[in-house]
Amino acid sequence: MIGRWRLAPLLGLYRPALVAVGVGLLFSLAGAAAVARWEDRVNRIEFENAAETEAIVLQNGMNEYISRLVALRTLFESTNEEITRSEFETFSARLFERHPGMLRIAWLPRVNRKERAEYEAAAVTDGLSSYRIKSLQGEAFAVAPQSDEYFPVFYSTQPKTSSVYGMDYATVPERRAALERARDNDRIAAIRARLYEPREGGRLPDVIVAVPVYAKGTSRETVVDRRRNLAGYVAGVVDLPLLMQAIRVTTGANPAVSVNVYPPFTARIVSIEEALPDYSSASSSPQSMRDVAQGPHWAGHLKIGDTDWQVRAMPTAGGSLETTYDRAVAVLTVGMLLTLSLATYLMLASRNSRRLSLANRRVLELAQTDILTGLPNRAFFLARLDELNGQLMDRGPTFSILMLDLDRFKNVNDSLGHGAGDALLRKVAQRLKSAVRATDVLARLGGDEFAIIQEGCEDQRVCSTELAGRIAKLVAEPFLLPGHRVEIGTSIGIAIAPDHGSDQEQLLKKADLALYRSKSAGRNCFTIYDEAMSAELEARNTLEGDLRDAIALCQLEVHYQPFVDANSGGRHGFEALVRWRHPTRGLIPPDQFIPLAEETGLIVPLGEFVLRRACADAAAWPSNLMVAVNLSPIQFKEADLFDMICAALRDSGLSPQRLEIEITESVLLERGAENHAFMERLKHIGIELALDDFGTGYSSLSYLTAFPFDKIKIDKSFIRNLTHQPRSSAIISAIATLARGLDMSVTAEGVETREEYERLKALGVNFAQGYLFGRPLPIDRIELDVSGQPSQLDAA
Repeated sequence: MIGRWRLAPLLGLYRPALVAVGVGLLFSLAGAAAVARWEDRVNRIEFENAAETEAIVLQNGMNEYISRLVALRTLFESTNEEITRSEFETFSARLFERHPGMLRIAWLPRVNRKERAEYEAAAVTDGLSSYRIKSLQGEAFAVAPQSDEYFPVFYSTQPKTSSVYGMDYATVPERRAALERARDNDRIAAIRARLYEPREGGRLPDVIVAVPVYAKGTSRETVVDRRRNLAGYVAGVVDLPLLMQAIRVTTGANPAVSVNVYPPFTARIVSIEEALPDYSSASSSPQSMRDVAQGPHWAGHLKIGDTDWQVRAMPTAGGSLETTYDRAVAVLTVGMLLTLSLATYLMLASRNSRRLSLANRRVLELAQTDILTGLPNRAFFLARLDELNGQLMDRGPTFSILMLDLDRFKNVNDSLGHGAGDALLRKVAQRLKSAVRATDVLARLGGDEFAIIQEGCEDQRVCSTELAGRIAKLVAEPFLLPGHRVEIGTSIGIAIAPDHGSDQEQLLKKADLALYRSKSAGRNCFTIYDEAMSAELEARNTLEGDLRDAIALCQLEVHYQPFVDANSGGRHGFEALVRWRHPTRGLIPPDQFIPLAEETGLIVPLGEFVLRRACADAAAWPSNLMVAVNLSPIQFKEADLFDMICAALRDSGLSPQRLEIEITESVLLERGAENHAFMERLKHIGIELALDDFGTGYSSLSYLTAFPFDKIKIDKSFIRNLTHQPRSSAIISAIATLARGLDMSVTAEGVETREEYERLKALGVNFAQGYLFGRPLPIDRIELDVSGQPSQLDAA
């Protein structure tokens, strides 16, 4: 099962190649089979033509031998006088001088009982001393008994000592039958016979050919005439294999054709199919007709006299007519090579296609996956949101969007480093995963922002609020980082489709508005969007536009609040505070537009305006009065901030020693090295530095030693509880003691009563600021000590 499971993907991957192999193999085999059939047909036709030609050549050669025997008959029938032995021998020798297939030739005269003694005497006279007419008795010949008719061998090409002389063919049944057929039909008769005087190495097959000879001038029209007028027979004994081979050698036989000559069917041959050939041109062992019939062959006849020998021709093994199927093999080879090439190409193409597909899928996954947390990213989130919106138009399920922003994550990232921040994000992602379902979409949009798409709930509002509650609880639990225990929270904004919108832009905008409300409400909570948030956003956008116009049109004012020497009670300087006098809404408090300016980046031109105006106004004050200006953390990110401060001092003519820059702790949390170098440059030109709102943030004591501060400003929240909470007195006393040890002064903000002022003096505070000494006022309403000398005169 495991092997099959592993094989299935490979079969799917290489399916085109496998199909190509199958189809290519099928077409290759079909093409090769068609070519093989064509080759077989062409070779068979060519072979049959060659075999037929060979058979004709053999038949013509055999006919030539027979015609020479017929010439002997003509010799006997052409004269009334008897042919002598010497004439017979001379004529026969000349006829078959170069025809080795003829073993011997004999003249068999028709001898009756009365003529027997005369013939025997004549033979003795011709030199055959013991000539007698002999008959077959058993397996041997003996002197023939008296008979009415004899056909003895009287003349022969054999030596006179041969035992064939006097042999009566009529006493051998198969020979007698052949003689009678030749006589009665006036045709040449042939039989396959055993010789009684075998030749050297002799064996079957040998053929006896009998040619009837009739008396000159006699009739042979009827059988009776032929029997009456028969004079004898010319008999030829043929060595069939030698004769066939001689014919093939003489005529230049085609070596590509092998010929087998099988005996004619007789009663002695029980099964012609099993008979071995009388002649075989092949060098291999003779094959029976049945064996030959199993392969390609040609069947014909070799006619010798009145008898047909069976001829079977076969392509010679290894010859040119043997079907080797070279073209079919070539077609199959080419087809297989093409198939292999195509299959290889398709395999490589399939593998490359799969690799490309996997690479594209991986690229798509990477494009839609947040590498840090492994969650889907913004692209995937937006694509899924579009898909759900499309389904919503087709009456698909409702869903809700939860936008999450981590609270206090920036502080962790800045204080512990980006490595710790990344580890915290991964842990947050794990907790969020545990809170959502498999069908929900959890994505990291960037930074410390996450988003969730929740669908498939009966009451989407209830489900989304329950999920938000679980998430807020999970994220609020402490996180354990290497060497640190971190606590953060999360603010969540919820928008529900289709109640709050049916397209991506509307839903995301309203979820962001709800998130902004959660952050404004104190963080670590969740808010569901309502229509009032859009009105607030519209009002905020309007306010932002008005603020831009106010900066451009110089509608902003700088008010000054004094701070005094705690010991003498005299003014030490003023803090510059910006105010916005709106043309229709009147004076707008700073807590309404300063945060907006910081969010929109307008704090940079606004801060520059305040600094330049404060320097310009302070330049006209007595030289003993300082001016304090707040710098926003956003301004510290501007590369030309130092140049801008120097330009403000230079343009106004204010001495740097009379300018105090107030910095909040949040500035110190990021870009520590760069900010430290910037503060050192300010100190180098004489500007004093004050740590504002000390005690409300991290209040790390390391800041006091690491950064070159001249003053610490205690936040007014400690002053408010000073008279009725002993702990506040202890904290202020500790800060004052610490500042004296670090050679720094201390300013207490928010002093509103004489009792608070006296208490602060007793605790060692150097300067005091608050309504007790004066509210922030525009420059034209501030009463200055006219006896003092202006700083511009001092500068002059």
